[in-house]
Amino acid sequence: MTQVTLDEVDFQILQRLDENGDIDVDELSDELDVSTSTIYYRMEKYREKGIVQGKIAKLDPQRLGLGMTAITEINADYDGPGYEEVAEKITNLSGVQRVFFMLGEMSFYVLSRVRDHEHLQTLMEDIIQTEGVENSTTNIVLRSFKDEDRLLVNYDEEDLEALYS
Repeated sequence: MTQVTLDEVDFQILQRLDENGDIDVDELSDELDVSTSTIYYRMEKYREKGIVQGKIAKLDPQRLGLGMTAITEINADYDGPGYEEVAEKITNLSGVQRVFFMLGEMSFYVLSRVRDHEHLQTLMEDIIQTEGVENSTTNIVLRSFKDEDRLLVNYDEEDLEALYS
């Protein structure tokens, strides 16, 4: 994957998109002192380069009845299916939100959102029964202090400047 060269205006546009998911082009044009056509052109460039993908609304899992978050560490045995096949099976389980293949003691790190203990029990049984899963450990999140899907909002100005300087 090739890295794309971006300037300060690009990062200001991307920061606004990252903060709000959408932007008022006229307002941003005035704020950045660039034409609206420049902003539209750059936004199209971000989509073409794969920097911006789709339009996703941020849903509140609590209000949707998915108030329990579980973090599961899975150790897999690769004598049968390979790690990609195990990962694919895990990603297709209902309630699984994120799956990471890891270096270290555990093979996978899985984040799930479920309704309640019964839903979690069903998911854990499905994980344990997945071919290639040797064992797992699940932790339930009691309180989340940061759960941020947006990217650029997680960096201070100095780190952001280092990206385009």
